This record gives sequence, structure tokens and C-alpha cells, in this order.
Amino acid sequence: MTDNASLPFELSTESLGGWINSLSALPAANAANQLNLVLKQLNRYNAAAAILPILINLTPLTLHLSNGLTNVARSETDIAANGKALKIAKLAIQLLRHLSLAFCRTVETKQLDPTQNQQAIFYALQLIGYCLRSTALFYEMPSTTLWKKSGLLFTTAGELQLLKKQISSKQQEFKLQNTIEEVVKRNLLFAVSTPNRYPTTEINQLFQLANRQQNRLEISKNPSPDCGFFWNLGSEPSPVPRTNCTLPRGSVYISCLNLGHALQLGEIETELNSNMQTKLALHLTGYSNIFASVAIGPPMPAHLLEGFIAVSAHLQGEEKLSKIMNLSSQLSRGRSLARDMSLVPLEHEKSFYKPLNSTIVSFPEHGTSLSLLRNVSKQFLVAESPAPNCSTGDIGLLCREQQPAKLVIVRQQTLYEDVTLILLEPIIGSVAIHDIENAGDSSQKAIVIGMETDHPEVLLTNGKYTVGSKISLLYGKTLYLKACVENTPWLVRFRVGFDL
Repeated sequence: MTDNASLPFELSTESLGGWINSLSALPAANAANQLNLVLKQLNRYNAAAAILPILINLTPLTLHLSNGLTNVARSETDIAANGKALKIAKLAIQLLRHLSLAFCRTVETKQLDPTQNQQAIFYALQLIGYCLRSTALFYEMPSTTLWKKSGLLFTTAGELQLLKKQISSKQQEFKLQNTIEEVVKRNLLFAVSTPNRYPTTEINQLFQLANRQQNRLEISKNPSPDCGFFWNLGSEPSPVPRTNCTLPRGSVYISCLNLGHALQLGEIETELNSNMQTKLALHLTGYSNIFASVAIGPPMPAHLLEGFIAVSAHLQGEEKLSKIMNLSSQLSRGRSLARDMSLVPLEHEKSFYKPLNSTIVSFPEHGTSLSLLRNVSKQFLVAESPAPNCSTGDIGLLCREQQPAKLVIVRQQTLYEDVTLILLEPIIGSVAIHDIENAGDSSQKAIVIGMETDHPEVLLTNGKYTVGSKISLLYGKTLYLKACVENTPWLVRFRVGFDL
């Protein structure tokens, strides 16, 4: 688009002001829809210098309408099942997304002077941050596009030496950050806090904490043992926990230890629930307190099958075997009754494995041998292995002789002398493995947790999913996705409902 023929205003402050005033007579949803159309048009505009002041002047209205729509949608109890509320929630997110992308577009044209670039990058990153907050409030998956754009903007600002250059903004919401680097830190801190894993009221508090304490975050292009997270600008769309592998060149190393310790010591006043603050501090410090609590004693041998695909394939194989054994048992009982005889199972047959609800007899062929260590936590397990093959954020199947298998998520890995310590969080609830109807890949499965409870969840391989969308299980129920409560490079975890 090279002209403003389709815009409802001329590219002047006076014309824009008149159009904005005309929106005030409309209901909020109608005004937001009209604004959204304009933002999408501006996102295709090539004359970057001409539209930059227009975008800046549209920012207050965009934030105002987005916040208002957010409050309306959040008043509904089950947004995913309410078509009208779901549309309002998505519109609230789209306003911020499209305006931030329009600012990104002005930078990508390479038509701006240094001062204009600084303004455009600052506003784009600020709006991306507020879009991340809205996305989390509605438990949607974070946008990979916005994180990739953030990486591009961060790199561009670094090349132009704009990261630490002071900037002021008239926008009230932007006044707590005075440089581009501070905005980047705010967004990174909010992301590594994993807001989707918290209640809605706490998500707003997490954003306010990041908004005020971003300078306690340390970022660097140089590796450091204190860095618990990293942001791979080349491929990873968002910051993730650091692994023990060598990271790609150009990665941004992130340390949250300063903030984590301050939260643990109560040096910072927050509005977070005390349990939530403890949970956050533990996460930001890399669970160091739990690793430090490992007690001396004989290790307990175990086996970890790593990865979503391997775990789901193993569970499906065990489920088929369990059905065969049940059928065989029924036939045996029938023949025994016919002969007026009773068949007493052998000891090992009494506990034959049903997936995750009984005892595993033999370990999977693949995976890693490890040792479980005693620690003080009731929520986490600590294991050690000389060379684990697991990825932080992925699932595993933890098996022990004559013990129920546990589905776990790998939360953290850290080197200790010549071994790797692994923090595992068991997933609580019954587990069922399902094929997905019309799946493009036969390896795509749905692992349903607590299907018979009031709060069932599903684990899926990482992909693009949205709240309100449906997943049909082969020979089973249809799930509708209510809330994304976890998103890693390996998997996504949604609270779900069932279509009857």
C-alpha cells in the first residue's frame, strides 16, 4: 500500500483527531473493530516516516480500547465456551498486536533516521509487552511472531547503539522505562515468569512486578554460570530455561538471581499471594534451594523415558498390552468357572501394568538410567545422571521397579561436579493416551490428564493452538481448549472441556 486512499483520514494530526473523535460516539466494540481495520491497513503502509506520528497518536486510543475490552471479556466465567466473549478477548489482543507490528514495519523499511528508529522500536516493544500481558490474561499461547519481531528490534537497536540511549514518552503506561533495553528486560522478565501458570489476578501482579523491577534482570551476550535462562535470537521465539548444552552464538543470557533472591528475602513488596511469590522466587533462582536440600543417602535406581513422542508411543503400547491382558484374564476366568476351578495369579501378575495407574514390570528399552535422590520438597523429585538426554520443559516417564510409573515434566537441569542434577515435577492425575482424529502426523497424540475430574487437562506436542478451538479424539470425545497453562519448545498444556 503506497497511499492513504483507503484510510478514513488524511495523514495529518488534525484529520486523525477528527476521526478519533468520531469513534467516541460508537460502542466500544464497534470502535475497536474500526480501529483494528485501520491498524491492519497501516501495517502495509510503505511511507514509514509519514505514518510514524500517526501510529504514536493512535497508541493511547489502542491501549484504552484494548483495556476496556479486556475487562468486559474477563467478566465472563468461561470465555472459551462463550463465542461473544471469545471474540472480544481476541479483538483486545489484536489491537495491540497490529499496532506493534505496524511500528515494526516502519523499522523494517529502513527509511527512518536514528531518532525515529529509537521511537519506533521503543513503542513497538512497549506494545508487544502489553500484548504479552493480554495474551496471558486470556491464557492464549504467546505469539511466536511477536517474539521474532522482538529479536529483530533488539538486534537493530544494538547495531544502531540505541539500547541504552535515554528516551521519554508522553504515554503514561510507558513512563517506567527510559531506554529500549529496559523495555526488553521488562518483556523478558514477564515471559520467564511463566505467567500462564498463575491465576488471572496474579498475572497482572507479575506484569506490574516486571514493569517496576526490570532492572534487577541482567542480560548479556557473554555466557555466565548465573544465567538461568537464555533467548536464542536465531530460532527460539521466546526465552527458555538454560540447558547444559552449548548455546548458539548470538544468544542472550538472562540472569534473574538478583530478583529471585530479593523475593525470597522479602526485600521487594509485591501484591502477589505469598505462595505465588515463593513459587516465582524458586523458579527465578533455578530451584537452587531444592537442589541444595538433597540429603546424603543411598540413591534409588530409576529409569527416565524422555520426550513427548517416545512417552506417548510407550503409553499407547502399554495400553494395548493391558487390553490384551485383560481380555486374556477374562477368558481364563470363564474357562475356570466352567471347570469349577479358581485360578490364582502369580505375584507379579497381581500388579500388571495399566498405564500410570498401577505398577510397571519392566523398564522401557530406550531412555536414561538415573538415580533418585532424597530432598525436602513434596512437589519435586531430584535425580542425577552422568549424561541425561532430556530437555528442560519436556515430559518424561519415570519408572522404578515395582512402583507406579510417573509422568513428569523436566523443570531444571544443573551441573554438579561430574553429574547432572535433574528436577522433575510429577503430573498429578490419571493419564490416558489418545489418537487425534485427522492428525497430519501419526505421532501426534493427546495425553489427557484427569479426564474424570472437574479440571481435566491435555498435553500436546508444540504447535499452534488457540483458546476455543476443538480437538477430536479418535473413537472418543471432542476436547475444546479452555486455557493454555504451559507452553515450552516441546509441548503445550491446556485446561480443556468436553463436547457432549
